[in-house]
Amino acid sequence: MTDKILTRLNRSIFGHPDRLSGSVLMVVAAVALVDAYNLPFGSLRHPDSGFFPKSLSVLLFVFALAIVVSSFLKDVEPADFSSRSWLVAIAAAAFIAYALVLPVAGFVLSTIAIMLLVMRGLGGMKWTQAVLIAVLSVGLSYAGFLQLGVPLPRGPLPF
Repeated sequence: MTDKILTRLNRSIFGHPDRLSGSVLMVVAAVALVDAYNLPFGSLRHPDSGFFPKSLSVLLFVFALAIVVSSFLKDVEPADFSSRSWLVAIAAAAFIAYALVLPVAGFVLSTIAIMLLVMRGLGGMKWTQAVLIAVLSVGLSYAGFLQLGVPLPRGPLPF
């Protein structure tokens, strides 16, 4: 009897990758929403500290629910893994390393490095194109953050 229930549960939730990933995203969204519960929301014209965490958590939950619902409307297509599939794990590890290095190396150096790694190392973009895009986009985003008054980690650079 227990085996039948576990088999049915396995087919219903874990048997479809979208059901599993959607369910995990719904849990993440719910945890984020609970975590942001006590933050003041503000309004659209004057957002407060809870505006973005709450709004993004609700959006994530809605999209995750849509993923789960749509998984019942389509058949399972087997995932097509190749040797390039490892690039996803490498990119995830690189972004974790970026978050750890950011306070020490600073926003400018860390962000240029991660962008170069993703564009050149994982994406195969030419060096000149990757450097140009990384430096320009980091410079523009740094200037934008400064204009907004957002404090960024400096690292060894004087700016």
